[in-house]
Amino acid sequence: MLLDPNDKWHLKALEERYVEGVGVVNRPGGSFRPDAACWAILALRAAGGDARVVENARRLLADTQTQDGRVPVSAEQPDAYWPTALAVLAWHGAPQYQESQARALQFLLECAEVKTPDPSEALPGHDVTIKGWAWIAGTHPWVEPTAYVILALRACGRMTHWRAQGGVHLLLDRQLPSGGWNYGNTFTFGTESRPTAETTGIGLQALAGLTPKDSVKNSIAYMQSEVALLHAPLSLAWAILALHAWQETVDRPQERILQALARQKKFGPHDTVSLSLLTLAWHCRTGLVDFFERADWQGEK
Repeated sequence: MLLDPNDKWHLKALEERYVEGVGVVNRPGGSFRPDAACWAILALRAAGGDARVVENARRLLADTQTQDGRVPVSAEQPDAYWPTALAVLAWHGAPQYQESQARALQFLLECAEVKTPDPSEALPGHDVTIKGWAWIAGTHPWVEPTAYVILALRACGRMTHWRAQGGVHLLLDRQLPSGGWNYGNTFTFGTESRPTAETTGIGLQALAGLTPKDSVKNSIAYMQSEVALLHAPLSLAWAILALHAWQETVDRPQERILQALARQKKFGPHDTVSLSLLTLAWHCRTGLVDFFERADWQGEK
């Protein structure tokens, strides 16, 4: 059973989520999931996992890319394009996937959303005219998919593009007045929505270094107040990554990660996405952006 992210058994468990001829599955015995593949690739890179597994996982991920550059959730759901940004990150630094990455980036920068509403028709709440990215093509943009694209554009040096700047604007606009983010709705029937730890962590990680700290101080304060209470692996991992990305102190972060891993003894194996993000939170002590920018990613073979 996994106890320590520095233990080779931990890497072996992640590597075993790769199934030859299938790709990375989100649970043992499950089917291929592109988002699970992307996070596993990133986690194995951070932890020094088997390079052959990383390469094979990248190759099968590339096989799912469509002609227009998107990486959909499945062939049966081509409009659910949101894993595309994660694929950009998974291929980052691998010259043999430069063309796949470039096509994915082009798709993300050109993809259209639902028609922008007339501002005069907007209800109180967030600004519906700001462009970002959605879970599904042709629908309203939301926080998490927009944050993933911002991370991908940052890794590839494309933050000067107007769509990137729009994405930053959207994340700031969807921030709740009292701090934090939820899926992306700030008010419902005149009442401020409640934040969630996972989405707040994702939003803070995406914005780290792109906006003055004062502009997200309420969200950082919310995250600091919540992190000690978190046990769910995804929420805990994103909270640690986000606070470290903003140079904030987290009390005993490695111990908290070990505790989350140890709960597998009682509740069974974590899904691949959760396991991968806990691994990233362990190894990426200053957040994800610094990890993407590390020199050893350049010219990776």
